[in-house]
Amino acid sequence: MAYFPVFYFIWADFKWANELAAVNISLILISAWYLHFRIRQQDIEKPYYQLWLSFVEGVFAFAVMLCIFIRDSLIDGYEPKKMLAVGCVMLLARVASRTLYLLSMLREGKPLLPSGFWSKVSTLSINATMLVYVLNLEHYRQISMGLSMLLMFASSISFGYRYYRDPMHRKPLSVSNQLTMSRIVLTPVFLWVFFYDNNLDYQDNSMIFKILALVMIVAFMVTDFLDGYLARKWGEVSTLGKYLDPFSDKISNMTVFLCFLASNYAPVWMVALIYFREASVETLRTLAAGEGITMPARRSGKWKTAIQGVGILLILVGALDPLAGLIPYWSEIWEYLPYSVMGIITLVTVASGIDYFISGKDVLKKYV
Repeated sequence: MAYFPVFYFIWADFKWANELAAVNISLILISAWYLHFRIRQQDIEKPYYQLWLSFVEGVFAFAVMLCIFIRDSLIDGYEPKKMLAVGCVMLLARVASRTLYLLSMLREGKPLLPSGFWSKVSTLSINATMLVYVLNLEHYRQISMGLSMLLMFASSISFGYRYYRDPMHRKPLSVSNQLTMSRIVLTPVFLWVFFYDNNLDYQDNSMIFKILALVMIVAFMVTDFLDGYLARKWGEVSTLGKYLDPFSDKISNMTVFLCFLASNYAPVWMVALIYFREASVETLRTLAAGEGITMPARRSGKWKTAIQGVGILLILVGALDPLAGLIPYWSEIWEYLPYSVMGIITLVTVASGIDYFISGKDVLKKYV
């Protein structure tokens, strides 16, 4: 019931309405957090309380976002936002999946686990996005909704994993492997962000989504460093991680290169050579695994991955509109920059592939 004043403030057309709605939402969020804390502290033996609390909180959050969408669509001075509509649908799907997950756990007699990392961050992001939309902070609306959609997608994946994982037969997925998996899961989302405007020319994309694509690539690079670092530091090095890490790098980077190909930032033959190298090295790894040999990442492979990441960043940064006004003759430089960067990436990638085949000559002798 406490959300009714929020609905009124969102629709009201008077001074300080947005600020009052934001204060109202903040107070409700604090109350909800306190209620969650009290439930955990009292160790209530009726876990259905937690189910209903989560469901009601999610429904109210969806109602607020839906009210904002209707306001932006019907009131003069606002334009309907496709991204806001998609966000509302994803929020409703998240509420449904979370409720079904909790209900299934209770029916099977399984204990309700505390909210995972992705779920907590997703909830925090959704609340922040509601405040941004209520206050009409135009410069932050799209970026906050974009981040919330990414986190909602990640949390939905985590619900499925936590439900279907059998703790009696499987070890929990380590943090390092979770970071590696995040790159695979978010790669299709990058594809959507890159072509959000349904135009193959990336230069015509919205500035917000150009920045979001750049942030995602930086996140891919950071997680690529952290998964190996944390695995070694925490003693979580595993056979799964050794195969999953290079696989996730290839999935994410090849997706970016295909995007560059569609936007005419790279010729077909360069992308084909890169793909041929990646597929050939993976075939070599498979053959080695058949002989009981694990091929670790070589130094040339690490350099290849680093140069690919830097090259991708350079092209995405170069595609930002402000650079044309900041750097003299940038338009002329940009005509040659993407192809030049992709040429260096292709050369290093092919050289790395040759290094792998030289190191794996003993494996090849058994098949050739």
